[in-house]
Amino acid sequence: MRFACVFCIAPSIALFAQTDRSALAGTVADSTGARVPGATVTAVQRATGQERKTETTSQGTYIIDGVPLGQYTITVTKAGFGEYRVTDVEQIIGETRTLNVQLTPSEQSGSTTVSEPLVRVDPSSAAVAASFEQAQLSELPLNGRNWSNLTALSPGAIDNGPSDQRTIRFAGHGLDDNNFLFDGVDASGILNQAQKEYVRLAIPLDSISEFQVQSQNFRADTGMFAGAQMSVASRSGTNALHGGAFDFFRNDVFDARSPLDGPSPDPFLLNQFGGDLGGPIVHGQTFFYANYEGLRQHLGNTQVGLVPSPFFLTQAEIASPSLAPILNAYPKGTSPTSNPQVWNYVAGSNQVDNEDSGMFRADHRFTDRTTAYVRFSADEAVYTLPTGALNALATTDTKLANGVAELFHVFSPSLVNEAKFGFNQDIYHTANISPVAYTVSVSNLSSLTAGSTTDGHGTTFSYIDDMTWVKGKHIVKFGVLIRRINMNQGNSQSGALTYLSLNNFVNNQMDGATYTSLLPLKRLRKTQAYGYLEDTYKATGALTLTLGLRYSFFNVFHEVDNRAIPFDFETCGGYCSPLAQFTFPRHGDLDPRASVAWARGKTVLRAGGGLYHTDGQLDDQNLPISNDVLRYTLSPANSPGLSYPIEPYLANTTGTVTPRDLYRRRKDMYIAAWTASIQRTLLGNAVATVSYVGNKGTDILTTTYTNTINPNAGVAPYPQFGVVSWRGNDSNSTFHALQVNVQRAFQKGWLVAANYMWSHSINDGGIGGGEADTPQNVFCRACEKAAGDYDVRQVFNLSSVYQLPFGPGKPYLSTPGLTRAIFGGWQLSAIATARTGLPVNVVLNRANAALPDRYSVSGSERPDLVPGVPLTPPGGQTPQLWINPAAFAVPAAGAYGNTGRNLVRGPDLYQMDASLSTTIRLKERVLLLFRAEVFNLLNRAQYGQPQANLSSPLSFGEITTPLNSGATGGGTPRQFQLALRLKF
Repeated sequence: MRFACVFCIAPSIALFAQTDRSALAGTVADSTGARVPGATVTAVQRATGQERKTETTSQGTYIIDGVPLGQYTITVTKAGFGEYRVTDVEQIIGETRTLNVQLTPSEQSGSTTVSEPLVRVDPSSAAVAASFEQAQLSELPLNGRNWSNLTALSPGAIDNGPSDQRTIRFAGHGLDDNNFLFDGVDASGILNQAQKEYVRLAIPLDSISEFQVQSQNFRADTGMFAGAQMSVASRSGTNALHGGAFDFFRNDVFDARSPLDGPSPDPFLLNQFGGDLGGPIVHGQTFFYANYEGLRQHLGNTQVGLVPSPFFLTQAEIASPSLAPILNAYPKGTSPTSNPQVWNYVAGSNQVDNEDSGMFRADHRFTDRTTAYVRFSADEAVYTLPTGALNALATTDTKLANGVAELFHVFSPSLVNEAKFGFNQDIYHTANISPVAYTVSVSNLSSLTAGSTTDGHGTTFSYIDDMTWVKGKHIVKFGVLIRRINMNQGNSQSGALTYLSLNNFVNNQMDGATYTSLLPLKRLRKTQAYGYLEDTYKATGALTLTLGLRYSFFNVFHEVDNRAIPFDFETCGGYCSPLAQFTFPRHGDLDPRASVAWARGKTVLRAGGGLYHTDGQLDDQNLPISNDVLRYTLSPANSPGLSYPIEPYLANTTGTVTPRDLYRRRKDMYIAAWTASIQRTLLGNAVATVSYVGNKGTDILTTTYTNTINPNAGVAPYPQFGVVSWRGNDSNSTFHALQVNVQRAFQKGWLVAANYMWSHSINDGGIGGGEADTPQNVFCRACEKAAGDYDVRQVFNLSSVYQLPFGPGKPYLSTPGLTRAIFGGWQLSAIATARTGLPVNVVLNRANAALPDRYSVSGSERPDLVPGVPLTPPGGQTPQLWINPAAFAVPAAGAYGNTGRNLVRGPDLYQMDASLSTTIRLKERVLLLFRAEVFNLLNRAQYGQPQANLSSPLSFGEITTPLNSGATGGGTPRQFQLALRLKF
């Protein structure tokens, strides 16, 4: 008696929306190939015993949607046929596992059990995606243990820094186009993605079961943002009690020096430690999982500056007693200079990073039809670093919280529903700790930094409901998402005092001052609504068609207490009524999406396309809240006798308001995206995919200035106002790429994932929903068309985990003994990344009068090209001189420079990280793991971008900063790390 099982690649149905789940699908046939209707397919999760059942349709197909992640045993039964069972079926996040079965009559066979080879193929979707399994999360070397570092290894990823949430972009999109989902609910930075600059443990690495990155062409059930969709699934408890503890350790003894570092290393100490515990509360019914991770990092710094000498302090105290608060704020000098009024100041200081993060999850199975779970995670990161050359400190305190409650119900094998309620909170507080309230700049002395505070509190609440209905050859999905956004922002007053000579300072004769009034905490609110409908039609055994439509209503912010004043020249002629809407809401954002998949044997052809609207960065939609902030500029001309303190002069001066124009007819940005790919299963269960990826961005964020002088008319359109900062959505972009991806899931002790991308990104300054370049000529947006700021032409990534073939169950040294004890159980893991250089925009500073519109924006004006002179120096590019200054010249007065934007390329990057680990069995269920990691194994210098301001001739073309000046992440000099982990 014999059974046959065919694990083939066949078009299947869509995965569950906002996914932290998976799907199982396929066909059941008899030995002649005829389809078998009415067969019972049962999936049992090994870790919990949870069971899902369905029956094959009249066409012999089946689908089990919304399957929790993990390993399953699949059983297929039908009267007249022998039972068929498959073990070790791995359900991967966001993917549809295809399992096609061939049964034989019961009189020819009994029950047979086979094990499924793990082949990572999901032919149901045309999305450009990569899934990261537990072996990659736990075994690959990550500098700082930040899970988002792994997203840089995804097809379509472009990284310009330390490989974290604030430096990775996808397929020509911007940072704020990325969407982070944790168990299907919002987990993005609310104000902006850079808000999490000092956060590394927002989602602790050990709390993640798996995650998936979809960089383009996701289905209608996914949206909110047009960029990459990063879905993270949390770990859950099982029927067995498991746990552990770990400690990762680094210090400066292990670290190499960058060519740009000083002569002696800065003291450094890093500890990352934590533990987890998971298991049953009620066996087979209720489970829990808890996780904690802490981080303690200290990096020594040396502050070097110039301060008043004791002689000067005494002189100033006598001449100007009112200066006492400023004089007392200077630290004591450490050694004299040649100037008797000035001393050197040299002192040690520390950058201190303390972070604590935790997660708790509880799952409950009411019945096999109804399950639920709740999950809560929290993180607090406090980062303190010296600011300025003297003794001021900047402290950033970021508190994050994220939670979800889910109810999943199977109404019938063909109808399932998932309902979720989630919240996401970011509380962000920065404080410059200084004894003075103003920045004080005195010629020949280092500046004193002002004390100030900035607050940003963001919270989102989400209700999500998704339904999947299987009807014949159709899989119909529909759902809604309601998202409430609360965003509070405010900051303290600020100001700067200027003395142009030491003599003016000692006599308290101020040369100028500025003051900006405080921005009280403003409360912004809006509610968004999304809905979708999608039909996946299995036309034939080889052909699957998917059509979907998504609707998005992003809505418009309002300030709860009506303390916001919109400003828009076009609709209001300047200031609008305080009750006016910030912008006009858009109600017509409909996004059609379609894909087709055809599979035959080991080959899958896929194509798809659609529209993707996005809301963009929320921190760009709040301009009206600061349009009533007063700004004062004081000088001896308008404030005779100007001196410290400045409060009496402020009382006698009228402040001015510098408005910012948020275009009230702004359109919602959208992306038209398309892709085509061919996928083939290779030897060893590896899967290779070759894809073409393209997209066109329309109505992208634009930042510029308006009300400048029109060169033709000679006057500004609104002479009663000055030049006004303007934000709208007028930019365009294109992206084209060839991607090659090879992946082999972890099996038989080996995992490998590699991808290569050639791409070209072109835009006119708009980079996405939250980033944009200001044009040098505000009347010619088309003149800015060039390679995008993050146009990296070639990217290659490779990651691998390999268990050496020595020890128990391996080909060599499997016999117990000393040799096996020493050499058995070792594992090698590695990551290699390489990319070509990023664009460099050559600029210069110009006076207002030298420009046709009489307004110069620092960093936006470009020089002229000198004909026939190469951009690279005659002796080749070096860190000391990367760009040839002779290739550029200052434009003639009254003309803009003719150098194109982003004309030069910065340094390439190549880095390899590796780890060597071994496992020692202390008891039957107790393991001790030792691990040694090295980052930037070859210690290749990773340089940042060259200085590109032609108006600074001494530094132009020189590279003065490394790619990553931080202590963790990609792009650092070589670093070593040791780790111990206890598991049971």
